[in-house]
Amino acid sequence: MKTSHYLQIFLLFIISPAYSQWVSINPGAGGQVQDVVCDPTTVGVLYVPSDMEGVYKSSDNGEHWHMTGKLVNNRVYSVAVNYNDPNLLYVGTLNGLQTSKNGGDNYSFIKSSKGKSFGEIKVNPNNTSQIVAAVGWRDDYDFCHFFGDTKNGFIELFISNDKGDSWARKKVNINEVNDKNIFTVTFHPTNKDICIIGASDGIYISEDNLQSFQKLVAPEESIQCRGVSLSPDGKILYAAYAHDEKKGYPYAMALTKKDWIRLDNGNGEKLPMRNWWYPEVDPRSSSKKHHLLIALEGNRDGLFETTLEWDKDELVSYKHSIIWQGVEGYDFGWDMADPNPRFAHYTPITWNRAIWSTTNENFFEGIYTNENKYLWRNKYSKPHLDNIVEFNGKKYPTYSSRGTESTYTYDLLIHKNYILQAQGDNGLMESWDGGVSWSNLQHRQDTTLNLSDVQACVLAKIDGKDAVVVQATGGYGGRAVNGKLYYKILEHYSPKDKWVFLGGGKHQVLDLPDGVFREINVDPNHPERLYVFSTNHGLYLIDDLTLAIKDPSYKAQKISNGIANKALTAKTIQVDLNNENIVYFTGTSGQTGVYKGEKKGDDWKWSRVYKGGSWEAEVVAWDRDGQTFLVYQGEPCNSGCDYVVALSKDGGKSWENILTKPQAIDIRGNKNDEWYPYIKDDYVFQSKGGLAAVDDIIIANYYNHKHQNGWGIFLGKINTKGKINWTDISDDLHYIGLTNSRIVKKKDGLYFYISTPGAGAWYRKIENELIN
Repeated sequence: MKTSHYLQIFLLFIISPAYSQWVSINPGAGGQVQDVVCDPTTVGVLYVPSDMEGVYKSSDNGEHWHMTGKLVNNRVYSVAVNYNDPNLLYVGTLNGLQTSKNGGDNYSFIKSSKGKSFGEIKVNPNNTSQIVAAVGWRDDYDFCHFFGDTKNGFIELFISNDKGDSWARKKVNINEVNDKNIFTVTFHPTNKDICIIGASDGIYISEDNLQSFQKLVAPEESIQCRGVSLSPDGKILYAAYAHDEKKGYPYAMALTKKDWIRLDNGNGEKLPMRNWWYPEVDPRSSSKKHHLLIALEGNRDGLFETTLEWDKDELVSYKHSIIWQGVEGYDFGWDMADPNPRFAHYTPITWNRAIWSTTNENFFEGIYTNENKYLWRNKYSKPHLDNIVEFNGKKYPTYSSRGTESTYTYDLLIHKNYILQAQGDNGLMESWDGGVSWSNLQHRQDTTLNLSDVQACVLAKIDGKDAVVVQATGGYGGRAVNGKLYYKILEHYSPKDKWVFLGGGKHQVLDLPDGVFREINVDPNHPERLYVFSTNHGLYLIDDLTLAIKDPSYKAQKISNGIANKALTAKTIQVDLNNENIVYFTGTSGQTGVYKGEKKGDDWKWSRVYKGGSWEAEVVAWDRDGQTFLVYQGEPCNSGCDYVVALSKDGGKSWENILTKPQAIDIRGNKNDEWYPYIKDDYVFQSKGGLAAVDDIIIANYYNHKHQNGWGIFLGKINTKGKINWTDISDDLHYIGLTNSRIVKKKDGLYFYISTPGAGAWYRKIENELIN
C-alpha cells in the first residue's frame, strides 16, 4: 500500500513540468453532489455544493468549474444567490451558515449559527433584503447530531432582513416535534408576506411575513412531508408526502380549497410509490398548464416530469412522463449508471428553458427540445479518445475533469504512465496517461459485488512482471462487505490489461478470511511477497504471488499471534528494508499501537513498540544511510487527544516527538483564519493518513474529518545534527486532508502524490531548496 515510503521510489521515464503548486488529477465529480443551483440573475453562472469539498462555481454554463473560498465545514447542503446582487451568496453547511459578498471568493461565518445544519436557504423574490435559512440536513439524518444538535426539537429558521448582515432565530411551531428537518422554503411569487415551510413534520404557512405559522392538514396515511413547490401564480401547492418510511406520492392542492389530490394515476398510468421529494414547478408554467419535476432520493427509476391541466381551481387532467433514464442515447461520463436524480431544477425564467439535475455522484444539463423531450449533457467530465476502454462489447472513452474532484480516494499508485486511484464508491479508477484521463469501467466486472470499495493498492511482481494488487470489494459509503484481492499484470500499460481475482471472498480462496483487507503491502526486498491484514482476523503472508496464482493448493499463512492478535484492524504494514524478517503494522482498533514482528525460524514473535494509537494511526519504516528509521503519526495516548508525529531510530525501542499541535500552529500561522477561530475549541489535530518518508525527508499532515478541514501539510528535513526543520507545503491546496501518499522520482526531481478523503488525487513538485 505504501511502497513509496521505502527507498522503493518509482522512476518515471517522462519529463514533467516543474509545477510549484498542487495539480489536480481527477475525473471530476464523485461522492455525493448535493445540488446544482442556477444564479437567477446571471445566465450561465451555477454553483454545485458537495458533501465533502465545499462549493464549486461555473461561469460558462458548466463547461468549467472552480472551487470557491474556504468554509468552516465542507459538507454543504444549500446555496442561494440574491436576486438583486449576484455577488451576495448564502451557503448552508453541516456546521453553520456562511455568506459571501464577492460571489464566493471569500466567506463570512454567522457565529450564531454554529452547531446548526442548514438544508435550505431562500431569498424572498419580492423583498431581496429578506433571506431565510432553514435548519435541516436533507436526508443525512446520521449527521444531524455531529455538532450537538438533535433530530427532535423545534422547527427553526434563521431570518435576515438586511441581506445577510444580521440574523434572528425563529421557531416555526410552538411545540417540539420528533423530526424538525426542513426540506423546502417557498415564497409566494407576488405576495412578500406569504412563506411556506415544507418540513418533515408537515407544511407550515405564514401569511404575516414570518411572524406566525399555521400547519396544513396532511393527506390521509401520510407520515412525513418531503418538500413543497408553489405554482407561478401562487394558487396551486405541490408536495411530496411519504406513507411508508420515505416512500410515498406527489400531491396537489388548490389553496382556495385545501383538499389534497394524490397524483398517482395520471391518464391511467399508475405512478409507483417511491422516495419522491423536492417537487418543483417550472416557473414558465401558465395558470392553466403546469410542468412539475419530481426528484427521487436513492432511486434509479429515472427523472419524472408531470404535465397538469387546470381550469381555475379544478385539476382537469395530468400525465407523468419519464424524461431521463438508463445510459443509452447520451454521454454519461465516467460513471456508467442509471441516473439517480436526487435534485432536479428548471432553469430560472431569465435563462433558456432547461433542467439541471444531480445524479448522486455527478450532474447533467437537460436541454429542452420539444414537449417532454430533453437532450442530456454531461457537465462533470470531458471525454478523451486516446485510451478506449471496452466493456460488454462496446467501446468507451476515458474522461478528465471539468474542474471538480472525485471526493473519497483511499489510496493511489503511480508507475510509468499508469495511475490508479483506489476509491470508495467508485472503485478502481484508472488512468493510462499519467492522470490526464480516467475510467472505472473495469471495476464493474464483478457483477455480484461491483468492486465499488477499494481501500488499498500496491505495486508487486508476478511471474517476473510488474503487477498491481488491490483490495477490491463491494459496499458504498465506506461500508465494505468482505475481503477480496484482485491483481493486474502491467504488460501493455493500457486498458488491454485486465483484472483477475486473486484471493479471499466468501469462499476464502488462498485460505484468506473474508474480513475486509483495509491494508496490504509488498516486501520491497521481495516484491512478489505480499502482506495482508484481514479485519478481525489478523496479518497474513502470501510469500510468493506467482506460486499463489499457479498452485491451486497454495494457502496464505497467518503470521500474527500473541499480543498482535489483540489488534483487530490495521492502517499500515511496513517491512524493514534492512531486515526482511522484521515487519511493523499499526493496530487501529482493539488494542491499538505499533506492532513489531520478528521472524524466528518458521515462527513470528510480536511486541507492541508504541502504545498509543487511533483509527487512522500510521507508521512508516525507511532506510537512512543503512539505518532503519520509523516515523509514527497518531494519538500518543489512545484517548481522543491530538496526534503527534514521533520518530524512532532504534526499531521502536525509543521515540521522540518531532511534530505536535503547537508546532503545527506556529508553522502555519494565520493561514487558516477563515475557519479555524470559529471551531478551535472542538477541532482535534488528527490525520487520516498520508505519512511519508525517504532519505532525509518526512512529510506529515493534520486534518480533522469531523470538520472536513485540514490544518496543513508539512515537510520535515533532517539536518546533519539529527534535528527536524519543518516547512509548510500546503500552498494553494484547497482541501488539506490526506488518506495516503506517494513520493515519486522523475527526471526533474521528486514529486509528492496524495489521495484525499474528499477531493480525489493531487500532486506537487518538491522544490530542491526544501530537500537540499
